[in-house]
Amino acid sequence: MPAKDLTAKQRCLLGLILVAILATVMFLTSPLMVAMGVTLAALGLLVLYIVFNLSVHWVDVAEAIDYRQTQNRYTARIDRYRLSLSALPEGVVLFRQGHTLEWCNPAAERHLGIKLTEHLGKSLREVFSDQTLVSYLETGNFEKPIEVTSKLTGGILSLSAVVADETHFIVTTIDVTEQRRIERMRKDFVANVSHELRTPLTVIRGFLDMILADDKIDPKIVREQLELMQSEAARMHNLVNDLLALSRLENKDDTKNDLPEVVNMSKLVAALAEDAVMLSNGKHTINTDITTHKAVMGFVDEIKSACLNLVSNAVRYTPEDGKIDISWRVQE
Repeated sequence: MPAKDLTAKQRCLLGLILVAILATVMFLTSPLMVAMGVTLAALGLLVLYIVFNLSVHWVDVAEAIDYRQTQNRYTARIDRYRLSLSALPEGVVLFRQGHTLEWCNPAAERHLGIKLTEHLGKSLREVFSDQTLVSYLETGNFEKPIEVTSKLTGGILSLSAVVADETHFIVTTIDVTEQRRIERMRKDFVANVSHELRTPLTVIRGFLDMILADDKIDPKIVREQLELMQSEAARMHNLVNDLLALSRLENKDDTKNDLPEVVNMSKLVAALAEDAVMLSNGKHTINTDITTHKAVMGFVDEIKSACLNLVSNAVRYTPEDGKIDISWRVQE
């Protein structure tokens, strides 16, 4: 193989071999001092050759190009990952060994009040002022998430962490403010419904027990009690309808293919007026005013439930001998 085709490393190795052969010959054929001088001179020339002629070619050109391309691929992949994470609505924060901030996405900046340009490379205690959060991350016990309050929005965040590798761990945040609000509303609703159901059931059970205990009750009293029980039963029926409507709304994905229909509002309002008379049991004056026969597009059960809720509240909170107006008209 011609010397010009040898790689830089091969030429260096060949030079060392030639210096070794020269040194061996000189030590066998020449005085010691002469042999040492020639050997040192040869080594010096080899070093100069390496420094001035091979330094820029020490790494093989093909290897250097391949190394650079590999690095570029890794850099591009990391950039794509970060771009994808930046688009997430959830916050993502990357900490390196020593609990120093390495990267975060815009959502994490909004949730936790981080500024990447200011906090890059800073420790946990310099980034976060919430001692509960700092303690959670420093202890390394990430089995359960914790809830913290957002510094910027004041919302509720579910924060969790996971160890990515030996030198990094990742913190994620999810805004659960709306979820917690819905949970509170559901608890309040269930508590209110439980109370509202208990009252009519108590009334109906008490009247039934009284009727069963005395079979000689005045028919007029029995009639009044039956009418009251009917009113309480209608009240429970409305509550059950509200529960069913809530269930349908919570599972609206299951009925997303349902289409709205034409709802005859004048007929619906007339039926609501009859329900109001029954609920009032003669305690109020109920007036009905239907001045238009225009219909609406929607879901009849949901519209009826909403209107019935208005009517029942009117009956419940209007004092006795009061007046309740139920109307359907076009407002100009």
